[in-house]
Amino acid sequence: MTDPTLGPENELRDIVEAKLASLVLELEEVNFKIDEIAFAIEDVLKANWLDQAKALRRARAETPDNFVSDGNEG
Repeated sequence: MTDPTLGPENELRDIVEAKLASLVLELEEVNFKIDEIAFAIEDVLKANWLDQAKALRRARAETPDNFVSDGNEG
């Protein structure tokens, strides 16, 4: 699952990748297996952020370009 808006040279993606690589290395050093680490990261992302981020992306995509908020949508 990749974000098409993030190109191969995206600064945010590079930072996240470096932080995750550091976390994985740290956890491997205390004897966690790579598959355990990867699935734990996936579980946390799914539980806390991915569904909400996907819903926001869908809502933004469905909002007409000429939409003007009056502040009373909700």
